[in-house]
Amino acid sequence: MTLAIMQPYVFPYLGYYQLVEAVDCFVFFDDVHYINKGWINRNRILKQDEAFRFTVSLNKASQNKLISEITIVDFIRWRTDFLRLLELNYKRAPFFTFFYIWLKEFLFSKEYRTISNLAADSVKAVANLLGLSTQFIISSELAYKADHFQDGQDKILKICELLKADHYINPQNGMEIYAEDKFAAKNIELNFIKMNDIVYGQFEKEKFVPSLSIIDVLMFVDLAKARGLLKQYTLVKK
Repeated sequence: MTLAIMQPYVFPYLGYYQLVEAVDCFVFFDDVHYINKGWINRNRILKQDEAFRFTVSLNKASQNKLISEITIVDFIRWRTDFLRLLELNYKRAPFFTFFYIWLKEFLFSKEYRTISNLAADSVKAVANLLGLSTQFIISSELAYKADHFQDGQDKILKICELLKADHYINPQNGMEIYAEDKFAAKNIELNFIKMNDIVYGQFEKEKFVPSLSIIDVLMFVDLAKARGLLKQYTLVKK
């Protein structure tokens, strides 16, 4: 079984969903400490042909708290403001109407209290929209003690053992954190995923703004093309 483990990010970029597509089971790592100025509660969209960062406001977010413990400030107001932001900046996009209606239904389906739940559900909802069959699990619901291990790699290996994974895939930017020999000792193959160079049309501009939220992708390409983009990656060894 092929496994990936990542912190939950709110509507992350295409490469995150490529990792979801590449594995049989995806674990949201929510029982680790929150990272200030990370991507858990923020991402980027297109605004006036430039990358613009949106943020979900949080209550007393701190690196001393677990991701699962951190709550959202006034989700209902954020939801309204966020939808308005997208309408102002994407209403001329070719698939705005379809995706905006879908997104509004998702955001109004539940009044989210924690950033962990909102982020995880945003990933699962888009994965379902794209037809992915990946199984999702929350790490805090697994039968292990997250604070029992010396480092993140030990936690990852323990989760791999619990779920009987024989293949683990991680984003390429985490390559230096993992020791291939430790995975080999557990009979687990270790790979890193590298997103290919991907360009799609954005308002027919010559300049392409990369690495935006999956929201940007789904405003400009149809679902069939988006599914194709999910497969444009390479698995590499350390």
